[in-house]
Amino acid sequence: MIDYSLYLITDPDLAGGRDNVVPTVLKAVEGGVTVVQLRDKTASDEEIEAMGRELLDQLGDIPLFINDRVEVAARLGCHAHVGQSDMAMEKARELLGPDQLLGVSASTPEEIKAAASADVVGIGPVFSTATKADAPEGMGVEAAAKLATHAREVGTTPVAIGGIKGHNAADFTQTDFAGICVVSDIMAADDPAAAARELKEAYRG
Repeated sequence: MIDYSLYLITDPDLAGGRDNVVPTVLKAVEGGVTVVQLRDKTASDEEIEAMGRELLDQLGDIPLFINDRVEVAARLGCHAHVGQSDMAMEKARELLGPDQLLGVSASTPEEIKAAASADVVGIGPVFSTATKADAPEGMGVEAAAKLATHAREVGTTPVAIGGIKGHNAADFTQTDFAGICVVSDIMAADDPAAAARELKEAYRG
């Protein structure tokens, strides 16, 4: 059973460059991050694969998801996450095989129903966020929590994403979400381990 409570999504720009991504992730794991998604929209497949291998070598039991590059995830033998505009879920599952986990992004009841066979669904954006240029306005915690309940009902695991920070992490504690996805509050932190600890404490209440 995977602990999705604190799910880190990487961003090389917020980390101060691609070379800082792996060190930032490892510090964040020391602080309590439980799942990592390697997301870098401008890196080549080769760069993603190299970072993925480095993370796999050092993450131990922490699950690693690769954003969008399903072929790379399949080569590495790790998990993958696809957005609504990325590869079709059926194709992604076929490439990954039965043993790896597949995550999908969703923001409507219809998208959640379509993602029922995914292992985990990222619901959002809950709050407006600057880390994704094309992200829509935030839907708010109440609407997101209803979608999380719907995700549970169709048999998948929901995690919240979009603008989640230390000051609002506690809003998700009494919901059906299995965890919170965080980008900027950890990737841009001077002390990623401390930032992760604070987020985890706030979320767990």
